[in-house]
Amino acid sequence: MLLYQQLEQQLREDIRSGQLAVGERLPSVRRICQQLQLSKSTVLTAYARLEAEGLIHARPRSGYFVSGQRTELKQPDHSQPVPTPLEVSADQVLLDIMRKGAAFDLLPSPAHCSGEGNEPLRRCLARAQRRQGSTEQHYYDDPQGLEELREQLAQRLAQGGGPIGSEELVITHGCQHGLLLALLATTQPGDVVALESPGFYGNFQLLQSLGLKALELPCSPSTGLSPEALELALQHWPVKVLMVSPAYATPTGACMTDEHKQQLLQLARGHNMAIIEDDIYAELHFGMRRPRTLYSYEKEQLQQTGQSVAQAGNVILCSSFSKCLSRDLRLGWVAAGRYRDAILQLKLSTAIASSRTLQLGVSEYLQQGGLDRFLRQRRIQLQRQCHQWLEQLAVALPGLQSSSQPTGGLSVWLELEPGLDTLQLYYPALREDVVITPGRLFTSQPRYQSFLRLSFAHPLTPERQAALERLGKLLGNAQPSAQP
Repeated sequence: MLLYQQLEQQLREDIRSGQLAVGERLPSVRRICQQLQLSKSTVLTAYARLEAEGLIHARPRSGYFVSGQRTELKQPDHSQPVPTPLEVSADQVLLDIMRKGAAFDLLPSPAHCSGEGNEPLRRCLARAQRRQGSTEQHYYDDPQGLEELREQLAQRLAQGGGPIGSEELVITHGCQHGLLLALLATTQPGDVVALESPGFYGNFQLLQSLGLKALELPCSPSTGLSPEALELALQHWPVKVLMVSPAYATPTGACMTDEHKQQLLQLARGHNMAIIEDDIYAELHFGMRRPRTLYSYEKEQLQQTGQSVAQAGNVILCSSFSKCLSRDLRLGWVAAGRYRDAILQLKLSTAIASSRTLQLGVSEYLQQGGLDRFLRQRRIQLQRQCHQWLEQLAVALPGLQSSSQPTGGLSVWLELEPGLDTLQLYYPALREDVVITPGRLFTSQPRYQSFLRLSFAHPLTPERQAALERLGKLLGNAQPSAQP
C-alpha cells in the first residue's frame, strides 16, 4: 500500500469511528508532514481523495474539516422495459441539445468553463502540426491508423485486464464512429439488437439509421444490465448483437460486476451473438483500478482453449478520448476480434483514413505520460464534483425521488415526482437558460418521462448553482399529469 493510501485509510477510520468528530479541524498539512515524515504531495493527495469522497472539506485559509453526513437518496428501481423489439425514432430535442453543446452541462457556455485547459496536450498537437512536412500532408494515413498510436493504446488497454496487440486495433473518428462500424460489421437491416434500458441515446440513433430493432433489457442503476434478462430474451427473440457499457454506463453510471461479465460472455458463445462493448467511461473510475473489459475476459478464455480473438472473438470493444481527455479530438479506436478485417474495410469506405497529424500529437502525449498525469487529477476532481452535485440536488430539486450513486463516469440518473414529464419541461427550462437532458431520450419506448440525466463533468460554480435553483423552481411549479 502506498504512503498516501495508508494515511487516507487511517484518517477514514478515525472519521468513521468518531475519533475525528463532524466539524473538527484536521491537522494541517505541515503538521502531518512533520509528525509522520511524509512529503507534502503525499498528504495533499490523501486529503484530496478524502475530500472527493465527501468525508472532509476545505475552508479557504482555515484548513480541512470533517464533513457531516450526506443526505442519502435511495437508488431508482430496476428498469422494466417492455420486452419487445421496436423500431426506433429520434427526437428533435436531442438535436437541439447537441447544437447547444449541452450534452454534459446544464449551463453550456465558454464563459462558465473553469480551468486552464490541457496545455501539455496542446503543445504535443502543435509540435505534430509543425513537424508534418508539406509532402506528407498530401497523402492519406494507413486506414488502420498510425502504428505508434496503436502501440500506445495497446499498452493502455492492457490495464483493462490483459495484453493486447496493436494489430488488433483500428483507429476511428471517435467512439460513435466505432459503434457504427461495429454494427455495420455484425448486422443487417431488420435485425434485433439488445441494449440497456435506459441506454445511451447515441445507440438508439444508430439503430434507427441502420433500420435495426431495439430490444431493451432491464438494468440495475448500480450494476447495469441483467444477464438473466438477456438469457430470457434470447429464448424468445433472434438477438444478433448486444450493445452494452459495462463501466459507468450513461445515464445511470452503473458498473457491471465481473461475475455478470462472465455470464454475458457465456451467453454470447452459446447463441453466436456479437457483443459491442462501449468502454468510453472506464478511465473515469473513482477507485484504484479501472474495471476489466469484456474483451480482455474473452481473450483470456479463448487463449486457454488454444484459440485467439482473431479466430473466435465475439466482443468488439469501442472507445475514444472524448470523455476522459477532450471531446474535440474525435479520435477513437476499435478492438474488433474476428471482425477486424470487416471493420477495417468499412473504415476505408466510410472515412478512408484518420488525421495523421492528430494521431502523432496524441501519440506523443501518451508516450510522455501526459494522460496518466491528467487522469490522476481528473478522477479526484470528478469524484469531488459528483459528491457536491448529489449533495446539492437533494436540496435544490423538489420532488426528487431517487438518484443513482455512480462510482465513476460523468452522469447521475434522477427520478423526479411521478407524473412529471421532463421532455415537456425542456423548452420552459431553456427559457430560463437551463438545458436539461430528459429521460425520454434514453429509450425507444414511452418511458422515463419523470427522469433526468444530469452530469457532474463541470464544477458546481455559483452560475451553475443558480441554474440548478431556477430548474428547481420550474419543477416546483410544474403540474404532474395523472398516472395511467
